[in-house]
Amino acid sequence: MHSKDTKAIVAFVAIAYGLSIALSLVIGLTGGHNSTLIGLSYISMALPAIAVVVVNMTMDEPPRVNWDRLPSAYLPAALFLMPIVMHAIMLPLMATVGGGVHWQAPRGWGALSPAGLVARVVLNAIFGLAVVSFLAFFEEIGWRAWLLPRLVDRMGARRAVVITSVIWALWHVPFQLSGIQYIAGVSPLKLALIQPLGTTAAGLVLGWLWLRTESIWLVSIAHGSLNAWGQYAFKYVKDSGSPDTDIAILGAGSLALLIVGLLLLNRPGRTAS
Repeated sequence: MHSKDTKAIVAFVAIAYGLSIALSLVIGLTGGHNSTLIGLSYISMALPAIAVVVVNMTMDEPPRVNWDRLPSAYLPAALFLMPIVMHAIMLPLMATVGGGVHWQAPRGWGALSPAGLVARVVLNAIFGLAVVSFLAFFEEIGWRAWLLPRLVDRMGARRAVVITSVIWALWHVPFQLSGIQYIAGVSPLKLALIQPLGTTAAGLVLGWLWLRTESIWLVSIAHGSLNAWGQYAFKYVKDSGSPDTDIAILGAGSLALLIVGLLLLNRPGRTAS
């Protein structure tokens, strides 16, 4: 890899992290999760794409995204793999250590018939996936479509996926410390220490999916599915009453995802051509 390529990678990571820190400072210094500017947090997922634009314009970096790639054979994995893995571990654990699984409709839905509740859940799931996948697209432009292929050229596919996943996970830490990412009853510091495991694990799966498909659309859908459906059942479950128990359950789901990601990454098979 030429020194120009290395400089472009360093510049991209520095800009992405700088934007993450800057946005987090704005939110954190104005009240964190309760900030009147918390709505700005929605632009956080666009920051990697902004970093790509800056680097491509200032360093004459050619784009490598093939916009036509959408291998349908991997669509079920993009949609369901991470949510199924997480729910398969977290729901039984909730039932065992959380005192059971107690279902409830979200606040504001009012009284609904069973059919009405099912319709609302389905609509919520579809709309949530569409919105979050749209936002995830801008994040994936940076991490999987721009950074990962360049690291693959430098160090090989598996190592590049791991490094990209760790960089991506640590990029979220300012969001956790500032309150942009928030779990009730969990301190920002504790969240920043725990959450990177789950983000790294998701990055392994997303990296594997990119290696197999090189499809920005599929990794965006998978990212959107993780954010919208990864803990979807828990939108309809009463909290255990203990933040530490809830964090432990989330950690177990993250560990399961990490194991699956490592297994996928070590499976023999061709990368996309």
